[in-house]
Amino acid sequence: MKTTIISFCILLFSQITGGQDRYMTREGRITFYSHTIVEDITAINENVGAVIDTKKGAVAIIVPMNEFQFKIKLMQEHFNENYVESEIYPKGTFSGIISGIRESDYQTPGDYQVSVKGEMTIHGISRNVSTDGVIEIRENSLTARTKFLLNPEDYGIKIPRVVRKNIAEKMEITAVLVCDPM
Repeated sequence: MKTTIISFCILLFSQITGGQDRYMTREGRITFYSHTIVEDITAINENVGAVIDTKKGAVAIIVPMNEFQFKIKLMQEHFNENYVESEIYPKGTFSGIISGIRESDYQTPGDYQVSVKGEMTIHGISRNVSTDGVIEIRENSLTARTKFLLNPEDYGIKIPRVVRKNIAEKMEITAVLVCDPM
């Protein structure tokens, strides 16, 4: 699966970049959290691939859907088989542009408030999305962080009535991508 992540990122960025101002991770972390009065559900995926091109201000992310880990294995099974259908739709992707940070800022350590706009594809459905975040520049690394809400039904993920009260209408998504220079 990690080879697939690398191949996707290289293929995507070979089309949009020509410089060497790129950062990459194969171990990014995405967490989703659902809160209802009935129960809280959390899942973590620590095998997220991402490439950030500082020259173009571009970002590409690939999320292997079957890598989300739940505390309760039955929830994980239902997530993969009944909701995201990870055998049919094995990955989620995001491709977008980062604004609010200049190319020269990537050379200066600090925390930068940014906005990201692009196209997210989950469950075979693509939608334009935008969110705010922070890019932390440190010596020899870049960390991108964001938190936003996602409505599964926007991506054709159906929640059966019998469990509707157990699953939040909007999930809180947190992404942390610690990237190293390529």
